[in-house]
Amino acid sequence: MLNTARRNWISASLAAGVALLAVAAWTALPADGAAQRAPVRAVDAAELDLLHTAGELLVRDCMRAQGFSYWPVPRVPHPDLRDFPYGVDDVDWARSHGFGRGIERLLDEEAVSGPAGQYERGLSAGQREARGAALLGPDARGLEVESPLGGTLGHSDRGCVTESWRQLYGDVRLWYRSSETVNQLAAVRTGRVNQDPAFRTSLAAWSECVGRRGHPAGHPVRQREEQLARTGPEAEAQDVPMAAAQAECARSSGLADTAQDLHRRLSDKIRSDNRAAFDAMRRMQVAALPTARDVVARLSGT
Repeated sequence: MLNTARRNWISASLAAGVALLAVAAWTALPADGAAQRAPVRAVDAAELDLLHTAGELLVRDCMRAQGFSYWPVPRVPHPDLRDFPYGVDDVDWARSHGFGRGIERLLDEEAVSGPAGQYERGLSAGQREARGAALLGPDARGLEVESPLGGTLGHSDRGCVTESWRQLYGDVRLWYRSSETVNQLAAVRTGRVNQDPAFRTSLAAWSECVGRRGHPAGHPVRQREEQLARTGPEAEAQDVPMAAAQAECARSSGLADTAQDLHRRLSDKIRSDNRAAFDAMRRMQVAALPTARDVVARLSGT
């Protein structure tokens, strides 16, 4: 369970770069539609870092102008932080980090003891509310998009986060619609992988494998969630052996290879079916790179 300081840190810092974090999952994937007009290229990881850093610096300066402090954070908050949407499948990582409990704990501690956490605790309830409105806008109205998962998502067209988008990308409505659609499509892809018959066949083999090793489970993601919900020395002592078994069985059962193959193929299909959103987002990212370089050059170290 994330503590309050960590949750506040996430909501503030990730909101500022939510689209960049989301679209990182689509970076460096092969382009589709060769017979049609060539799709706009995806920005690479270094360019995503640049765009994120520029956005954070713009938010920081905007918040200063509103009378509040803001500490920019990196796009990836810890070098060993990993996302395993289909279960841990990196044996070396599992042997070093288990299910990542230590990384999360370190980030929690940094959120509490770092300058942002100390600043947050020093604000009154009214000041925290005002700071949140300055950062994210007074309400989630002005920008909206129909989610591929169902329903409508909204975001304020005011606030320092939106202002950073405006300075980098220009048309904030188009940016929010396209980038948030791409964000939501990552969850669509994960759901489709999990429902695919080939994945479910490999999942059964994986479940049998971990059961033989003394860690019975029906799904690796649920196994990780349930294990991290347990606390205390006895539970934590099981993290590495359980995660290592999960990763080793993901490899030996074929679950990892099946998931990765489905992930690639469904990425191609989803990108093709939603080409307008991907092209709009990528076009705006590429166009924003010169502005981002200028922002970083001007504002770094200030």
